[in-house]
Amino acid sequence: MKPDTKTCSKFQLSGQSPLVASRHHTKTKAKRWRSILAMVGILAASIDSAAAASILVNTVGTVNGNGKTIINATGNSFTSTTFGSDIATAYANNIGGVWDFETIFSQVEVGETITFSYGTSLANSLVMTLGGDAINTGFIDTAEATSGTLGLGLSNSAMTRTFTLDTPLLSLGIFVGNRGDSGRTSVLTVTYLDNTTASTSGANAGPDAGSNYFHGLSGTEANPIVSFSLTQSNFVRYDDLGFIVASAIPEPSRALLVMFGMMGLLARRRVFPGFSPQKHR
Repeated sequence: MKPDTKTCSKFQLSGQSPLVASRHHTKTKAKRWRSILAMVGILAASIDSAAAASILVNTVGTVNGNGKTIINATGNSFTSTTFGSDIATAYANNIGGVWDFETIFSQVEVGETITFSYGTSLANSLVMTLGGDAINTGFIDTAEATSGTLGLGLSNSAMTRTFTLDTPLLSLGIFVGNRGDSGRTSVLTVTYLDNTTASTSGANAGPDAGSNYFHGLSGTEANPIVSFSLTQSNFVRYDDLGFIVASAIPEPSRALLVMFGMMGLLARRRVFPGFSPQKHR
């Protein structure tokens, strides 16, 4: 039998033996499969991300519309009266808003998000990602609700819900319904940009039947609030979650681009003394 001259000439032209060529072909197929599997992984991650639900909320600019008697929790940065005034100003200037829980929504699971449109224009948004445990809303009679008749109901006893923010905050406040049980305590904890924390606490039963607690904490432009959590000793209902956003903080990637740009300009000036961007326009 004559050798396959076409095959031989092909290997001779490439400078490879049949064995080497076969190994090369196998490696090429393996690379292709790795690429395909990588693309499948990326697609699956995208599908999982898209599957995570998000509720959309249009905020309002007032708190305690029912005029409830309010007790300020221990550890507050400000009173409920001050917060109400600040929120109204922030809402008018498109830098804040209030979730009054007057819209019924289905349960929000861990990893899902709540997107708030805030300010009178409703053009800006704040996204909170839930962690720790699911949340749900339920009807609250007017003896508990600080605005309207609905509020946020958190069950499962002492489970902590953590809310991670995509925009830093200067101020955060929330009202707690009076459950008529001094053993039902609630705690608001915030985490700042430098990873330090602050907390407030208060029972959910005041001296008067209609009194509610208010929890409020603040940060600074240099060290704003980046996440917060709610913890309670038993079933607790909340109302009127208000926030004021901090000024925009440069993204790390953008800051790095600026830094690298400046380094490049300095390096060019060292290589070409007397270089000026104005001269080379």
